[in-house]
Amino acid sequence: MESKKTEVEVELEKITKAEDKEEKERQVTKATSSKTEEEVVGKGNVYSTLSIPSEHVYSVPSSTRPSCTVNKDTSPDIHRKVRVYRIISVVLFVICILLMIVVLVLFVKLNGKQPCEIVQDIDRTPLVQECTLKKCHGLHEQQLVADSNQCVCSDCGRDWLQFENSCYFLSQDRLSWQKSREECQRKGGDLAIITNEHVQGYLTEKGKLHYWIGLKRVGTNQWEWINNNVLTVRYWGDNSSSGDCALIATDEPLERNWYADSCRIYSQYICQKSLRSA
Repeated sequence: MESKKTEVEVELEKITKAEDKEEKERQVTKATSSKTEEEVVGKGNVYSTLSIPSEHVYSVPSSTRPSCTVNKDTSPDIHRKVRVYRIISVVLFVICILLMIVVLVLFVKLNGKQPCEIVQDIDRTPLVQECTLKKCHGLHEQQLVADSNQCVCSDCGRDWLQFENSCYFLSQDRLSWQKSREECQRKGGDLAIITNEHVQGYLTEKGKLHYWIGLKRVGTNQWEWINNNVLTVRYWGDNSSSGDCALIATDEPLERNWYADSCRIYSQYICQKSLRSA
């Protein structure tokens, strides 16, 4: 009977010890948990309130942030450069204004009318300068030609040359002999007639080309002037041509500068009219 009690007691003791052990383990676990919380509280909260509200949580530490302060020593240099740039801009602007003024002045000068220019309406006939031999002698007494009474301005008219008692016109356009004579007649004259050495020398001096003159072949070997006078004074050069009309080559020696050629070829011509008809 005692032995049975002893076994029961032993079992109860084992159960009691097991419960005591579990209780101790729970107490140890609880104590450990409390200690951990105290340590955490003692160390402080990692998410504590920031000392500077404007500081970002993920911002760079203040010790590594770049300095944003402006060096006071460089400020005068910047202001000096700005002033220089402003001065250069003003100078360039003034130069541009001056160039524009020069261009406008040149434009007005080149396209404007001169103060002394005579302006005429298109519908009106051009002004013709009144020029008489008497006025010419009065205004140009020192400009008379020594071997003639020619004056700077004459009574022959524009583009005509006065020599002795005749007026001569040396054309620039080219026509046949007959067309040249018709043009001279339209101008109030006829093809030139050369009857002496003075006229021959004067026309040779004034001309630089080949010109038709009023000389034409009428027979086998007979030449006559347009006024029906027979040729007496001759200045023939190489007269091997079989043409029937005469040319004067003023770029050759005056003693032999007449040539016969076909009346159909085109050449310049010399017109002649008397000073009284002018």
